[in-house]
Amino acid sequence: MTDEPPKDLKTGLAAAYQAARKHLNFILSDLTANQGSIEVAPESRTIIYYLTHIANSELYWLAATGRKVIVYAKQVPLDIARDLLIDVEKRILQELKDCTQEELVFQPPTEKTKPSLGWVVAHITLHTLYHSAEIIFTRYAAGGSTLPQDELEESWGRMMEAVSHLIFYVKQ
Repeated sequence: MTDEPPKDLKTGLAAAYQAARKHLNFILSDLTANQGSIEVAPESRTIIYYLTHIANSELYWLAATGRKVIVYAKQVPLDIARDLLIDVEKRILQELKDCTQEELVFQPPTEKTKPSLGWVVAHITLHTLYHSAEIIFTRYAAGGSTLPQDELEESWGRMMEAVSHLIFYVKQ
């Protein structure tokens, strides 16, 4: 599973983001619309909530860089939430592809500065990683089928390796 690290930061950011998104799609495999909308405990969050939260957060941070975005509603069916994630992923990857080297500098938001696109993509990648663990828990609590352990570990490993490569580039 050891892939070569990407040759540049833009490629590394895209690889980490895509690996997190692929892992998210894997853990959503074969879920029913009903399972996506189940609150597994009083006042708990549904899988649909997590998916729309991830998409809306990505759009929020993209807007924070000064880009124009459309904000989506939170109450949507599972298939629309998944389509929303696909649309947002395409937008993020296009913005990353089109950005300048200056936009890749890791600039977190401050009172006086907007976040850089590089910082945003790293941040939203880690955000997806964080929520994927909650989605896995909710998936099983909502009656989702057990994912094949070897495939789950491989998916998680690919995502972690891509994020590790990203951290390597940020440290340089």
